[in-house]
Amino acid sequence: MEAPKKGVLRTIIVLLCLFFPLSVLSFALHLLNAPTEENVIDNPNHEFYYQGKLYFYDTNHSLLGTYPCESSMEYCNFASSMIDDNMYALDYYKSDDLAIDVIDSKYAFLVDQQSQNPNPFLYDIQKGRVITKYSSVKNYGIGIEENLFIVGDQELKYGVLSLDREPRIVVDFDYDFLGIANFVNEDENKIMKDLFVGYKNNSWYLLDANGAVLTDAVDKQIVSYNGKHIITKDDQGYYLVNYQNKNQLEEERYVSLSFVGKYINVIDNYNDFYVYDITSKENLIEPIHIRNNDTITSKINDLGKLEIIQNDKVIQVVEIA
Repeated sequence: MEAPKKGVLRTIIVLLCLFFPLSVLSFALHLLNAPTEENVIDNPNHEFYYQGKLYFYDTNHSLLGTYPCESSMEYCNFASSMIDDNMYALDYYKSDDLAIDVIDSKYAFLVDQQSQNPNPFLYDIQKGRVITKYSSVKNYGIGIEENLFIVGDQELKYGVLSLDREPRIVVDFDYDFLGIANFVNEDENKIMKDLFVGYKNNSWYLLDANGAVLTDAVDKQIVSYNGKHIITKDDQGYYLVNYQNKNQLEEERYVSLSFVGKYINVIDNYNDFYVYDITSKENLIEPIHIRNNDTITSKINDLGKLEIIQNDKVIQVVEIA
């Protein structure tokens, strides 16, 4: 019976030699993965602000990066789009939600300052570093095509920042005001980037997204624009001028002007409303006399027809070319 006992003993020794290293390795891995003060699973509920940090996640709830706040949750947050357009005549996009969210899973505009008017800064989420501080940032809440942002420097001059790839200034900080009229790319749900309105040296200009000035100096505030014409305004009324600031309508001044496609809605000094074809210099409808408390406008519907809307009711539908 001595030989079988020795065989069993050898088998036990071989098994111990095989499994002991595996047990040691498993225990070591367990220690490495066990929560410690240095190695803890942060923010189990994926909160944006948690224990003094901001946490940034993608749509799959994967962590992109964090930001260690210097101030409390009340003051450490996403930056909001600054709106100064309401100080001027520009017909701009109005939004109730002006917070600027994470940009392309890489950048964020943040504030971290105990102030009612904190200065925003651009933060690289992936690299965990502050890139540049600004006096303000603006994208109207909805965003501008190709991740463009109107930003202010510390001297309160305004330029345009592109985050389409790496951060770069595409319009220099030369302007006392920069804005964009309310033209939205419906497919992307972003404001069209084609033209910016700039103000400096007591004059107004249109410029493209690279900063090239496209117009002569305009002496009145710019309300809206298209590829050839500009609606301007002063305390006396509305005007239509070309890019050389030359008057384009029979009367110099009007009660109201607004673009509808390639046409223009007009309320003249006799309180008559009509839609005018700038190219053919003809009215598309017979003038409609309105009272002071009436609202009236026109729009091009989904069928490509012109609808005249008075006091929120469609009163006329017109075939247009």
